[in-house]
Amino acid sequence: MAGSLRFASRGRFVAPPEALWPFLADTSRLNRAIGLPPVHYTMRPADGGGSHIEAQIRLAGRVVASWNEQPFSWRQPYGYVIVREFHGGPFESLRCGVELTPAGGGTDLLVFAEFEPRSAFGSATLRAGLGRHSTESIVRQCRSFERHWKGRARSPFPSLVPRGPLPRRVGVLAARLATAIGDAESVERLRHHLETGRDDEVVKMRPFELADRWGRDRRATLALFLRATTAGLLTMSWDVLCPNCRVGKAEYSTLKDLRTEAHCDGCNIVFDASFDRLVEVRFSVAAAVRAVDDREYCVGGPMNTPHVVAQAAVPPGRTQQMACRLGLGSYRVRSPQAASPATLQAVEDGPERELSIVIGANGLEVDPNVVAPGERGLTILNGTVRAAVVAIEGNLWPDTIATAATVSTLQEFRDLFSSEVLAPGLQLGIRRLAFLFTDLTESTALYGRVGQARAFRIVQDHFGILRDAIAAHQGALVKTIGDAVMATFETGADALAAAVAIQRNIRALDVGGVADPAHLVRVGVHMGPCVAVTLNERLDYFGTTVNQAARVEHEARGGEIVATAEVCDMQEARTVLADAGVAVAGGHVRLRGLAEPVRIYRITVP
Repeated sequence: MAGSLRFASRGRFVAPPEALWPFLADTSRLNRAIGLPPVHYTMRPADGGGSHIEAQIRLAGRVVASWNEQPFSWRQPYGYVIVREFHGGPFESLRCGVELTPAGGGTDLLVFAEFEPRSAFGSATLRAGLGRHSTESIVRQCRSFERHWKGRARSPFPSLVPRGPLPRRVGVLAARLATAIGDAESVERLRHHLETGRDDEVVKMRPFELADRWGRDRRATLALFLRATTAGLLTMSWDVLCPNCRVGKAEYSTLKDLRTEAHCDGCNIVFDASFDRLVEVRFSVAAAVRAVDDREYCVGGPMNTPHVVAQAAVPPGRTQQMACRLGLGSYRVRSPQAASPATLQAVEDGPERELSIVIGANGLEVDPNVVAPGERGLTILNGTVRAAVVAIEGNLWPDTIATAATVSTLQEFRDLFSSEVLAPGLQLGIRRLAFLFTDLTESTALYGRVGQARAFRIVQDHFGILRDAIAAHQGALVKTIGDAVMATFETGADALAAAVAIQRNIRALDVGGVADPAHLVRVGVHMGPCVAVTLNERLDYFGTTVNQAARVEHEARGGEIVATAEVCDMQEARTVLADAGVAVAGGHVRLRGLAEPVRIYRITVP
């Protein structure tokens, strides 16, 4: 060997570590911005848990570099370390990373790279400038991050901002879309984003994230993306997220391709594809609108898994010292090489002690498991015979995910994408969804009194009122059943608000004096777990919750709403009822198929 060589570059910034970290830790975008080539990754299961990651750089179809990608080590927001072991070529190994040290409200940044040359040629290449360039380029890029933080630059990665306008036909498509939905401002925001966003910003877009950035309503923005898909501006796909790393591990162009289970190559686990948690809809710019570079530049960086506040790779039988910063809340301590995770709590009155983590074959031990928030020293002992990785994860699931369950409660989705159904026989669980059932009272007598044609018109007009009220309160009509309807909502409060609107609005129905609109419709509302299925070539739901919602509706009298305690005991639902000024009376009923009485509320709209 030619002897290891270390290169380091430093910089001082007025921005604090918390401001620079999201960009420096976004190693995929960082590598692309400083001019590194894309990387091809192959993952294979490792004995004892986790995966081996092989990486290659290919130019003109030829492999020019390959290495074993070791798991990153990091602690937010103070730095990370990367280790690579090369297969041939001018270098044996590389250890590099960044350190961010708070300094007077700003940051002292250190970027380092330690090479182990394989030959004199490797040493000469590094000394000729490659080594120094590898660190200085990151410091220069960090200047762009700071300018963006100060508001002096639109993008933190200016070299990745696209050049040139979109094709002229895109403006025509956008104009048609704006006319169709009557919201030119939102369509223009989307068009501008597709034109000026970086490649990574217009691929796998999350509508809720953009809605928050634009200051727009989330569900309205999701509806906009659905309509933009049918207009040809976007494409839609379904991602299945790994519950551990929370990264999309399977992509499907249609719901029909979904399976009940999915596999994460990185975590080497098989998991259930939960419809309301792990299956999400994503949108990308259509190829006819703009060509983008959607290749991988790094898969292991900290911002790939931003919920992980600290991660360390520890050799077998070794101890490693580090520190991590904990905010108030619960954490999960996890290792792919341990059979079970452990929990950790940071509470106000917790002890200000250092943490000790022991990795054993049967699981993890954390002592103490309750501490005060702040900087905590950490000692990790790997008591196994294999290298192990330990991650300390925050338990907050991102709320910017538009799950399949959420999308299915959007009327635009059911209207525009009625062909989006699950494969025959596939059943995907949903932890909680709200259901509303309605029915006409004495509809048979109505047909007898006024005749088929007149009664049919009344029924159709009543369906229109129901449909409008459901859509106006964030719900979707699942199906009509004779004179009845079944609708679904993401929350019980939305379902209850729709029920109140139905009973109010139905009184405007012109029945020609043959019935009393104030007592024409009965409504039932319930919420709970269910299963998503395909029925009659439509996305549908079944389970005890759905059955109970239908039976609750049968308990209502004409003009009345009956809702279960599962709905009405929630604070949001209580607010809906209070604002509506309705009369509420509690009670119990026995429902067919249930052994115990069900607590319900009878709601009368004045």
